[in-house]
Amino acid sequence: MKRISNQIIAAGAVCLAAFVVGCSYHEKEIPSHGQVGVAVEPTPISNNTVAQAGPTTAVSGGANQNGVLVATGSGVVARLENGLEKNAVSTAGNFKKSLKLVNTNLPSKANIQNASGFDQVQLLAYAACSDLTTGNNPLMKTVYGVIPSATIASNQPALIAAGLRMLDQHTAGLASQGPDSAAVTTVLTNLVQAQAAVGTNTSKMAFMTVCIAVNTAGTSMLGL
Repeated sequence: MKRISNQIIAAGAVCLAAFVVGCSYHEKEIPSHGQVGVAVEPTPISNNTVAQAGPTTAVSGGANQNGVLVATGSGVVARLENGLEKNAVSTAGNFKKSLKLVNTNLPSKANIQNASGFDQVQLLAYAACSDLTTGNNPLMKTVYGVIPSATIASNQPALIAAGLRMLDQHTAGLASQGPDSAAVTTVLTNLVQAQAAVGTNTSKMAFMTVCIAVNTAGTSMLGL
């Protein structure tokens, strides 16, 4: 289990590479938020740098304030349930047991600059994903089409499709339909093939790795 946990952590880091959400310092004291999210020409901001430049005009909130918030405890749970389309829920199974143990350690501050507890998010994702692999006819098979008894290589298309489906839940379809969809598919393909390269790995283990990686990314690395 320790080896699998290490693989999952590494897989999560790889998967996140395709879903980096930049945090732009484009805040300045002006009276309105009316232009947030609107496609407008960039405007210069005092004391800003090229590395911190954002695509929109300044918004209120104070100079040099980070413009991204992150999900806190209840938001983390809701995002996990959403990513798994309520096929795993916080009121049942390993998800429920794990939440009881880590609930007080989940992020409590939305400010990305001092938020903490995201290592607990990955543990929660582990538990939620494991609920999809239990039973004689597990949800990894009936919902995501990954056959537990088949090889990872033969399940590769289904494993990639499962990862894309989960990321689509987190990103409103951008994983499979957005401008970086090819890159996301490549990352998932590499992740699955890395699992297949280890002879003792099973399709259940590969599914867990994909599930935890993408849901950790979608739950804790996307701003509000």
